[in-house]
Amino acid sequence: MIELGYKQIGTGKKIIMVLHELMGDHKNYDAILPYIDTINYTYIFVDHRGYGWSKNITGNYSCNEAALDIKNLLDILKIKEVNLLAHSMSTMIAQKTALIDDRIKQLILITPISASGIKMQPKAQEKLISDMQKNENKIEEIVQSASKRYNQTWINYRVDMAYNASTIEARVGYMTMYLTTDFINEVKNIKVPIKIITGKHDFPVFSKTYVQKLYDSYYENYEIMECMEAGHYPMIECPVYFATQVERFCT
Repeated sequence: MIELGYKQIGTGKKIIMVLHELMGDHKNYDAILPYIDTINYTYIFVDHRGYGWSKNITGNYSCNEAALDIKNLLDILKIKEVNLLAHSMSTMIAQKTALIDDRIKQLILITPISASGIKMQPKAQEKLISDMQKNENKIEEIVQSASKRYNQTWINYRVDMAYNASTIEARVGYMTMYLTTDFINEVKNIKVPIKIITGKHDFPVFSKTYVQKLYDSYYENYEIMECMEAGHYPMIECPVYFATQVERFCT
């Protein structure tokens, strides 16, 4: 059994386990740390295989593997109940974890992907994966497209984070995961509440309208809200709002 790298902050009885996205790691949440309630909550920030504190752990980077890694970490930490928070790519992993572990009491999904993944035409999908494998310019292109409201300092920060937070094998592996994995017909078995935060200025595929359309079709117990001043990174762009809303979800 492997043990993912993690950092625990707080001493509260309510536990929030936090998962990161494709082009970052646990550091994506640094901006919220001054604003979280460490008396009533315990936060556990986790890095997937190939990322951050888990950069030396390799694998096949599948959704099933990642969900089992979270399940194993809950066993290691002897956690009986947890609110599982996930961002972007990891929202698929969080949903899969909720299907295999009844210790998950709530899902908090930030700019989420549905369990059907992100669909692309085969040639476009192949090109995107190939461009990521080359490890040049594609990250810059994605960050530039997502950062039109912000200055070059922000762009440089996000590009550096994307390259340094993970191994290229992990980035390509998890991108392949969400482009090729589909377990949408299983989500009817997710019985816990789902809370969703989207960003007003995010890509259309992560917009509130698009996400709501997807989730209305398959998910029963969910609530969605939109952060009006954020794009894809509400935890960085609006950290006070983000921390406050997450803890309201868990109250």
